[in-house]
Amino acid sequence: MTALYQQVSRDILDQVQSGVLQIGDKFPPEEQYAEELGISRSTLRLAFAELERVGVLKRRKRAGTQIVADRPKPKFTMSTTGIYELLSLGRDTELTVTGTRTVRTADIPLLDGNDSETGHWLEVSGTRSLAGETRPFNVNHVYVPARYAGIEPLLGETETSVFNAIEVNFGVSVGRVSQAAKAISCSPAEAKILGLSSGAPVLQIVAQLYERNGGLMEVSIATFDPDRFQVRTDVEIE
Repeated sequence: MTALYQQVSRDILDQVQSGVLQIGDKFPPEEQYAEELGISRSTLRLAFAELERVGVLKRRKRAGTQIVADRPKPKFTMSTTGIYELLSLGRDTELTVTGTRTVRTADIPLLDGNDSETGHWLEVSGTRSLAGETRPFNVNHVYVPARYAGIEPLLGETETSVFNAIEVNFGVSVGRVSQAAKAISCSPAEAKILGLSSGAPVLQIVAQLYERNGGLMEVSIATFDPDRFQVRTDVEIE
């Protein structure tokens, strides 16, 4: 059953896409507009929040609510209900490989506490884009421990994921994922790739992927444009 606020948000979007409402139009004050629609102010706020989440509206304090786009922005949603969903980014989008090199643990601060047999890692850098878009929504640096560094000559220009290449070529499989996410300021180099301003807030996810026997397969350090990526968690308490 569709919630009332969802129906209201769809009705507003339909009016925008049909031309009844135009990009740049501002809505009346919430109390007035809610009365015009015959709904509560809280329902209208939920509808506005949903449309702002997908990039159609922009709400500013004291400036009101304005239409800024006529269609929702494409966004990749990563569900975290289980390991299969957690790995969906590496299954449902393609990694465009932009370069490889060998680095030492000491060269990459975020590798501190992770072990590679020789103290050296294969770094695989790349980007991911949404279907139909050329501008990446993600910049990824994957660090492969020495025992799997032999995948380097086997990597193509595009891959679903580095861990998949390891699985296919070494006959292992991912059995555990540990990851942490935080907001950071975007570096100038990655801002240029993502089409953002240097220093803009971005989401960084650092993930360790382990084999079923507990051995480390890779460390992934990924930066995401928060307007085009979200993480969804759905946990049932028994």
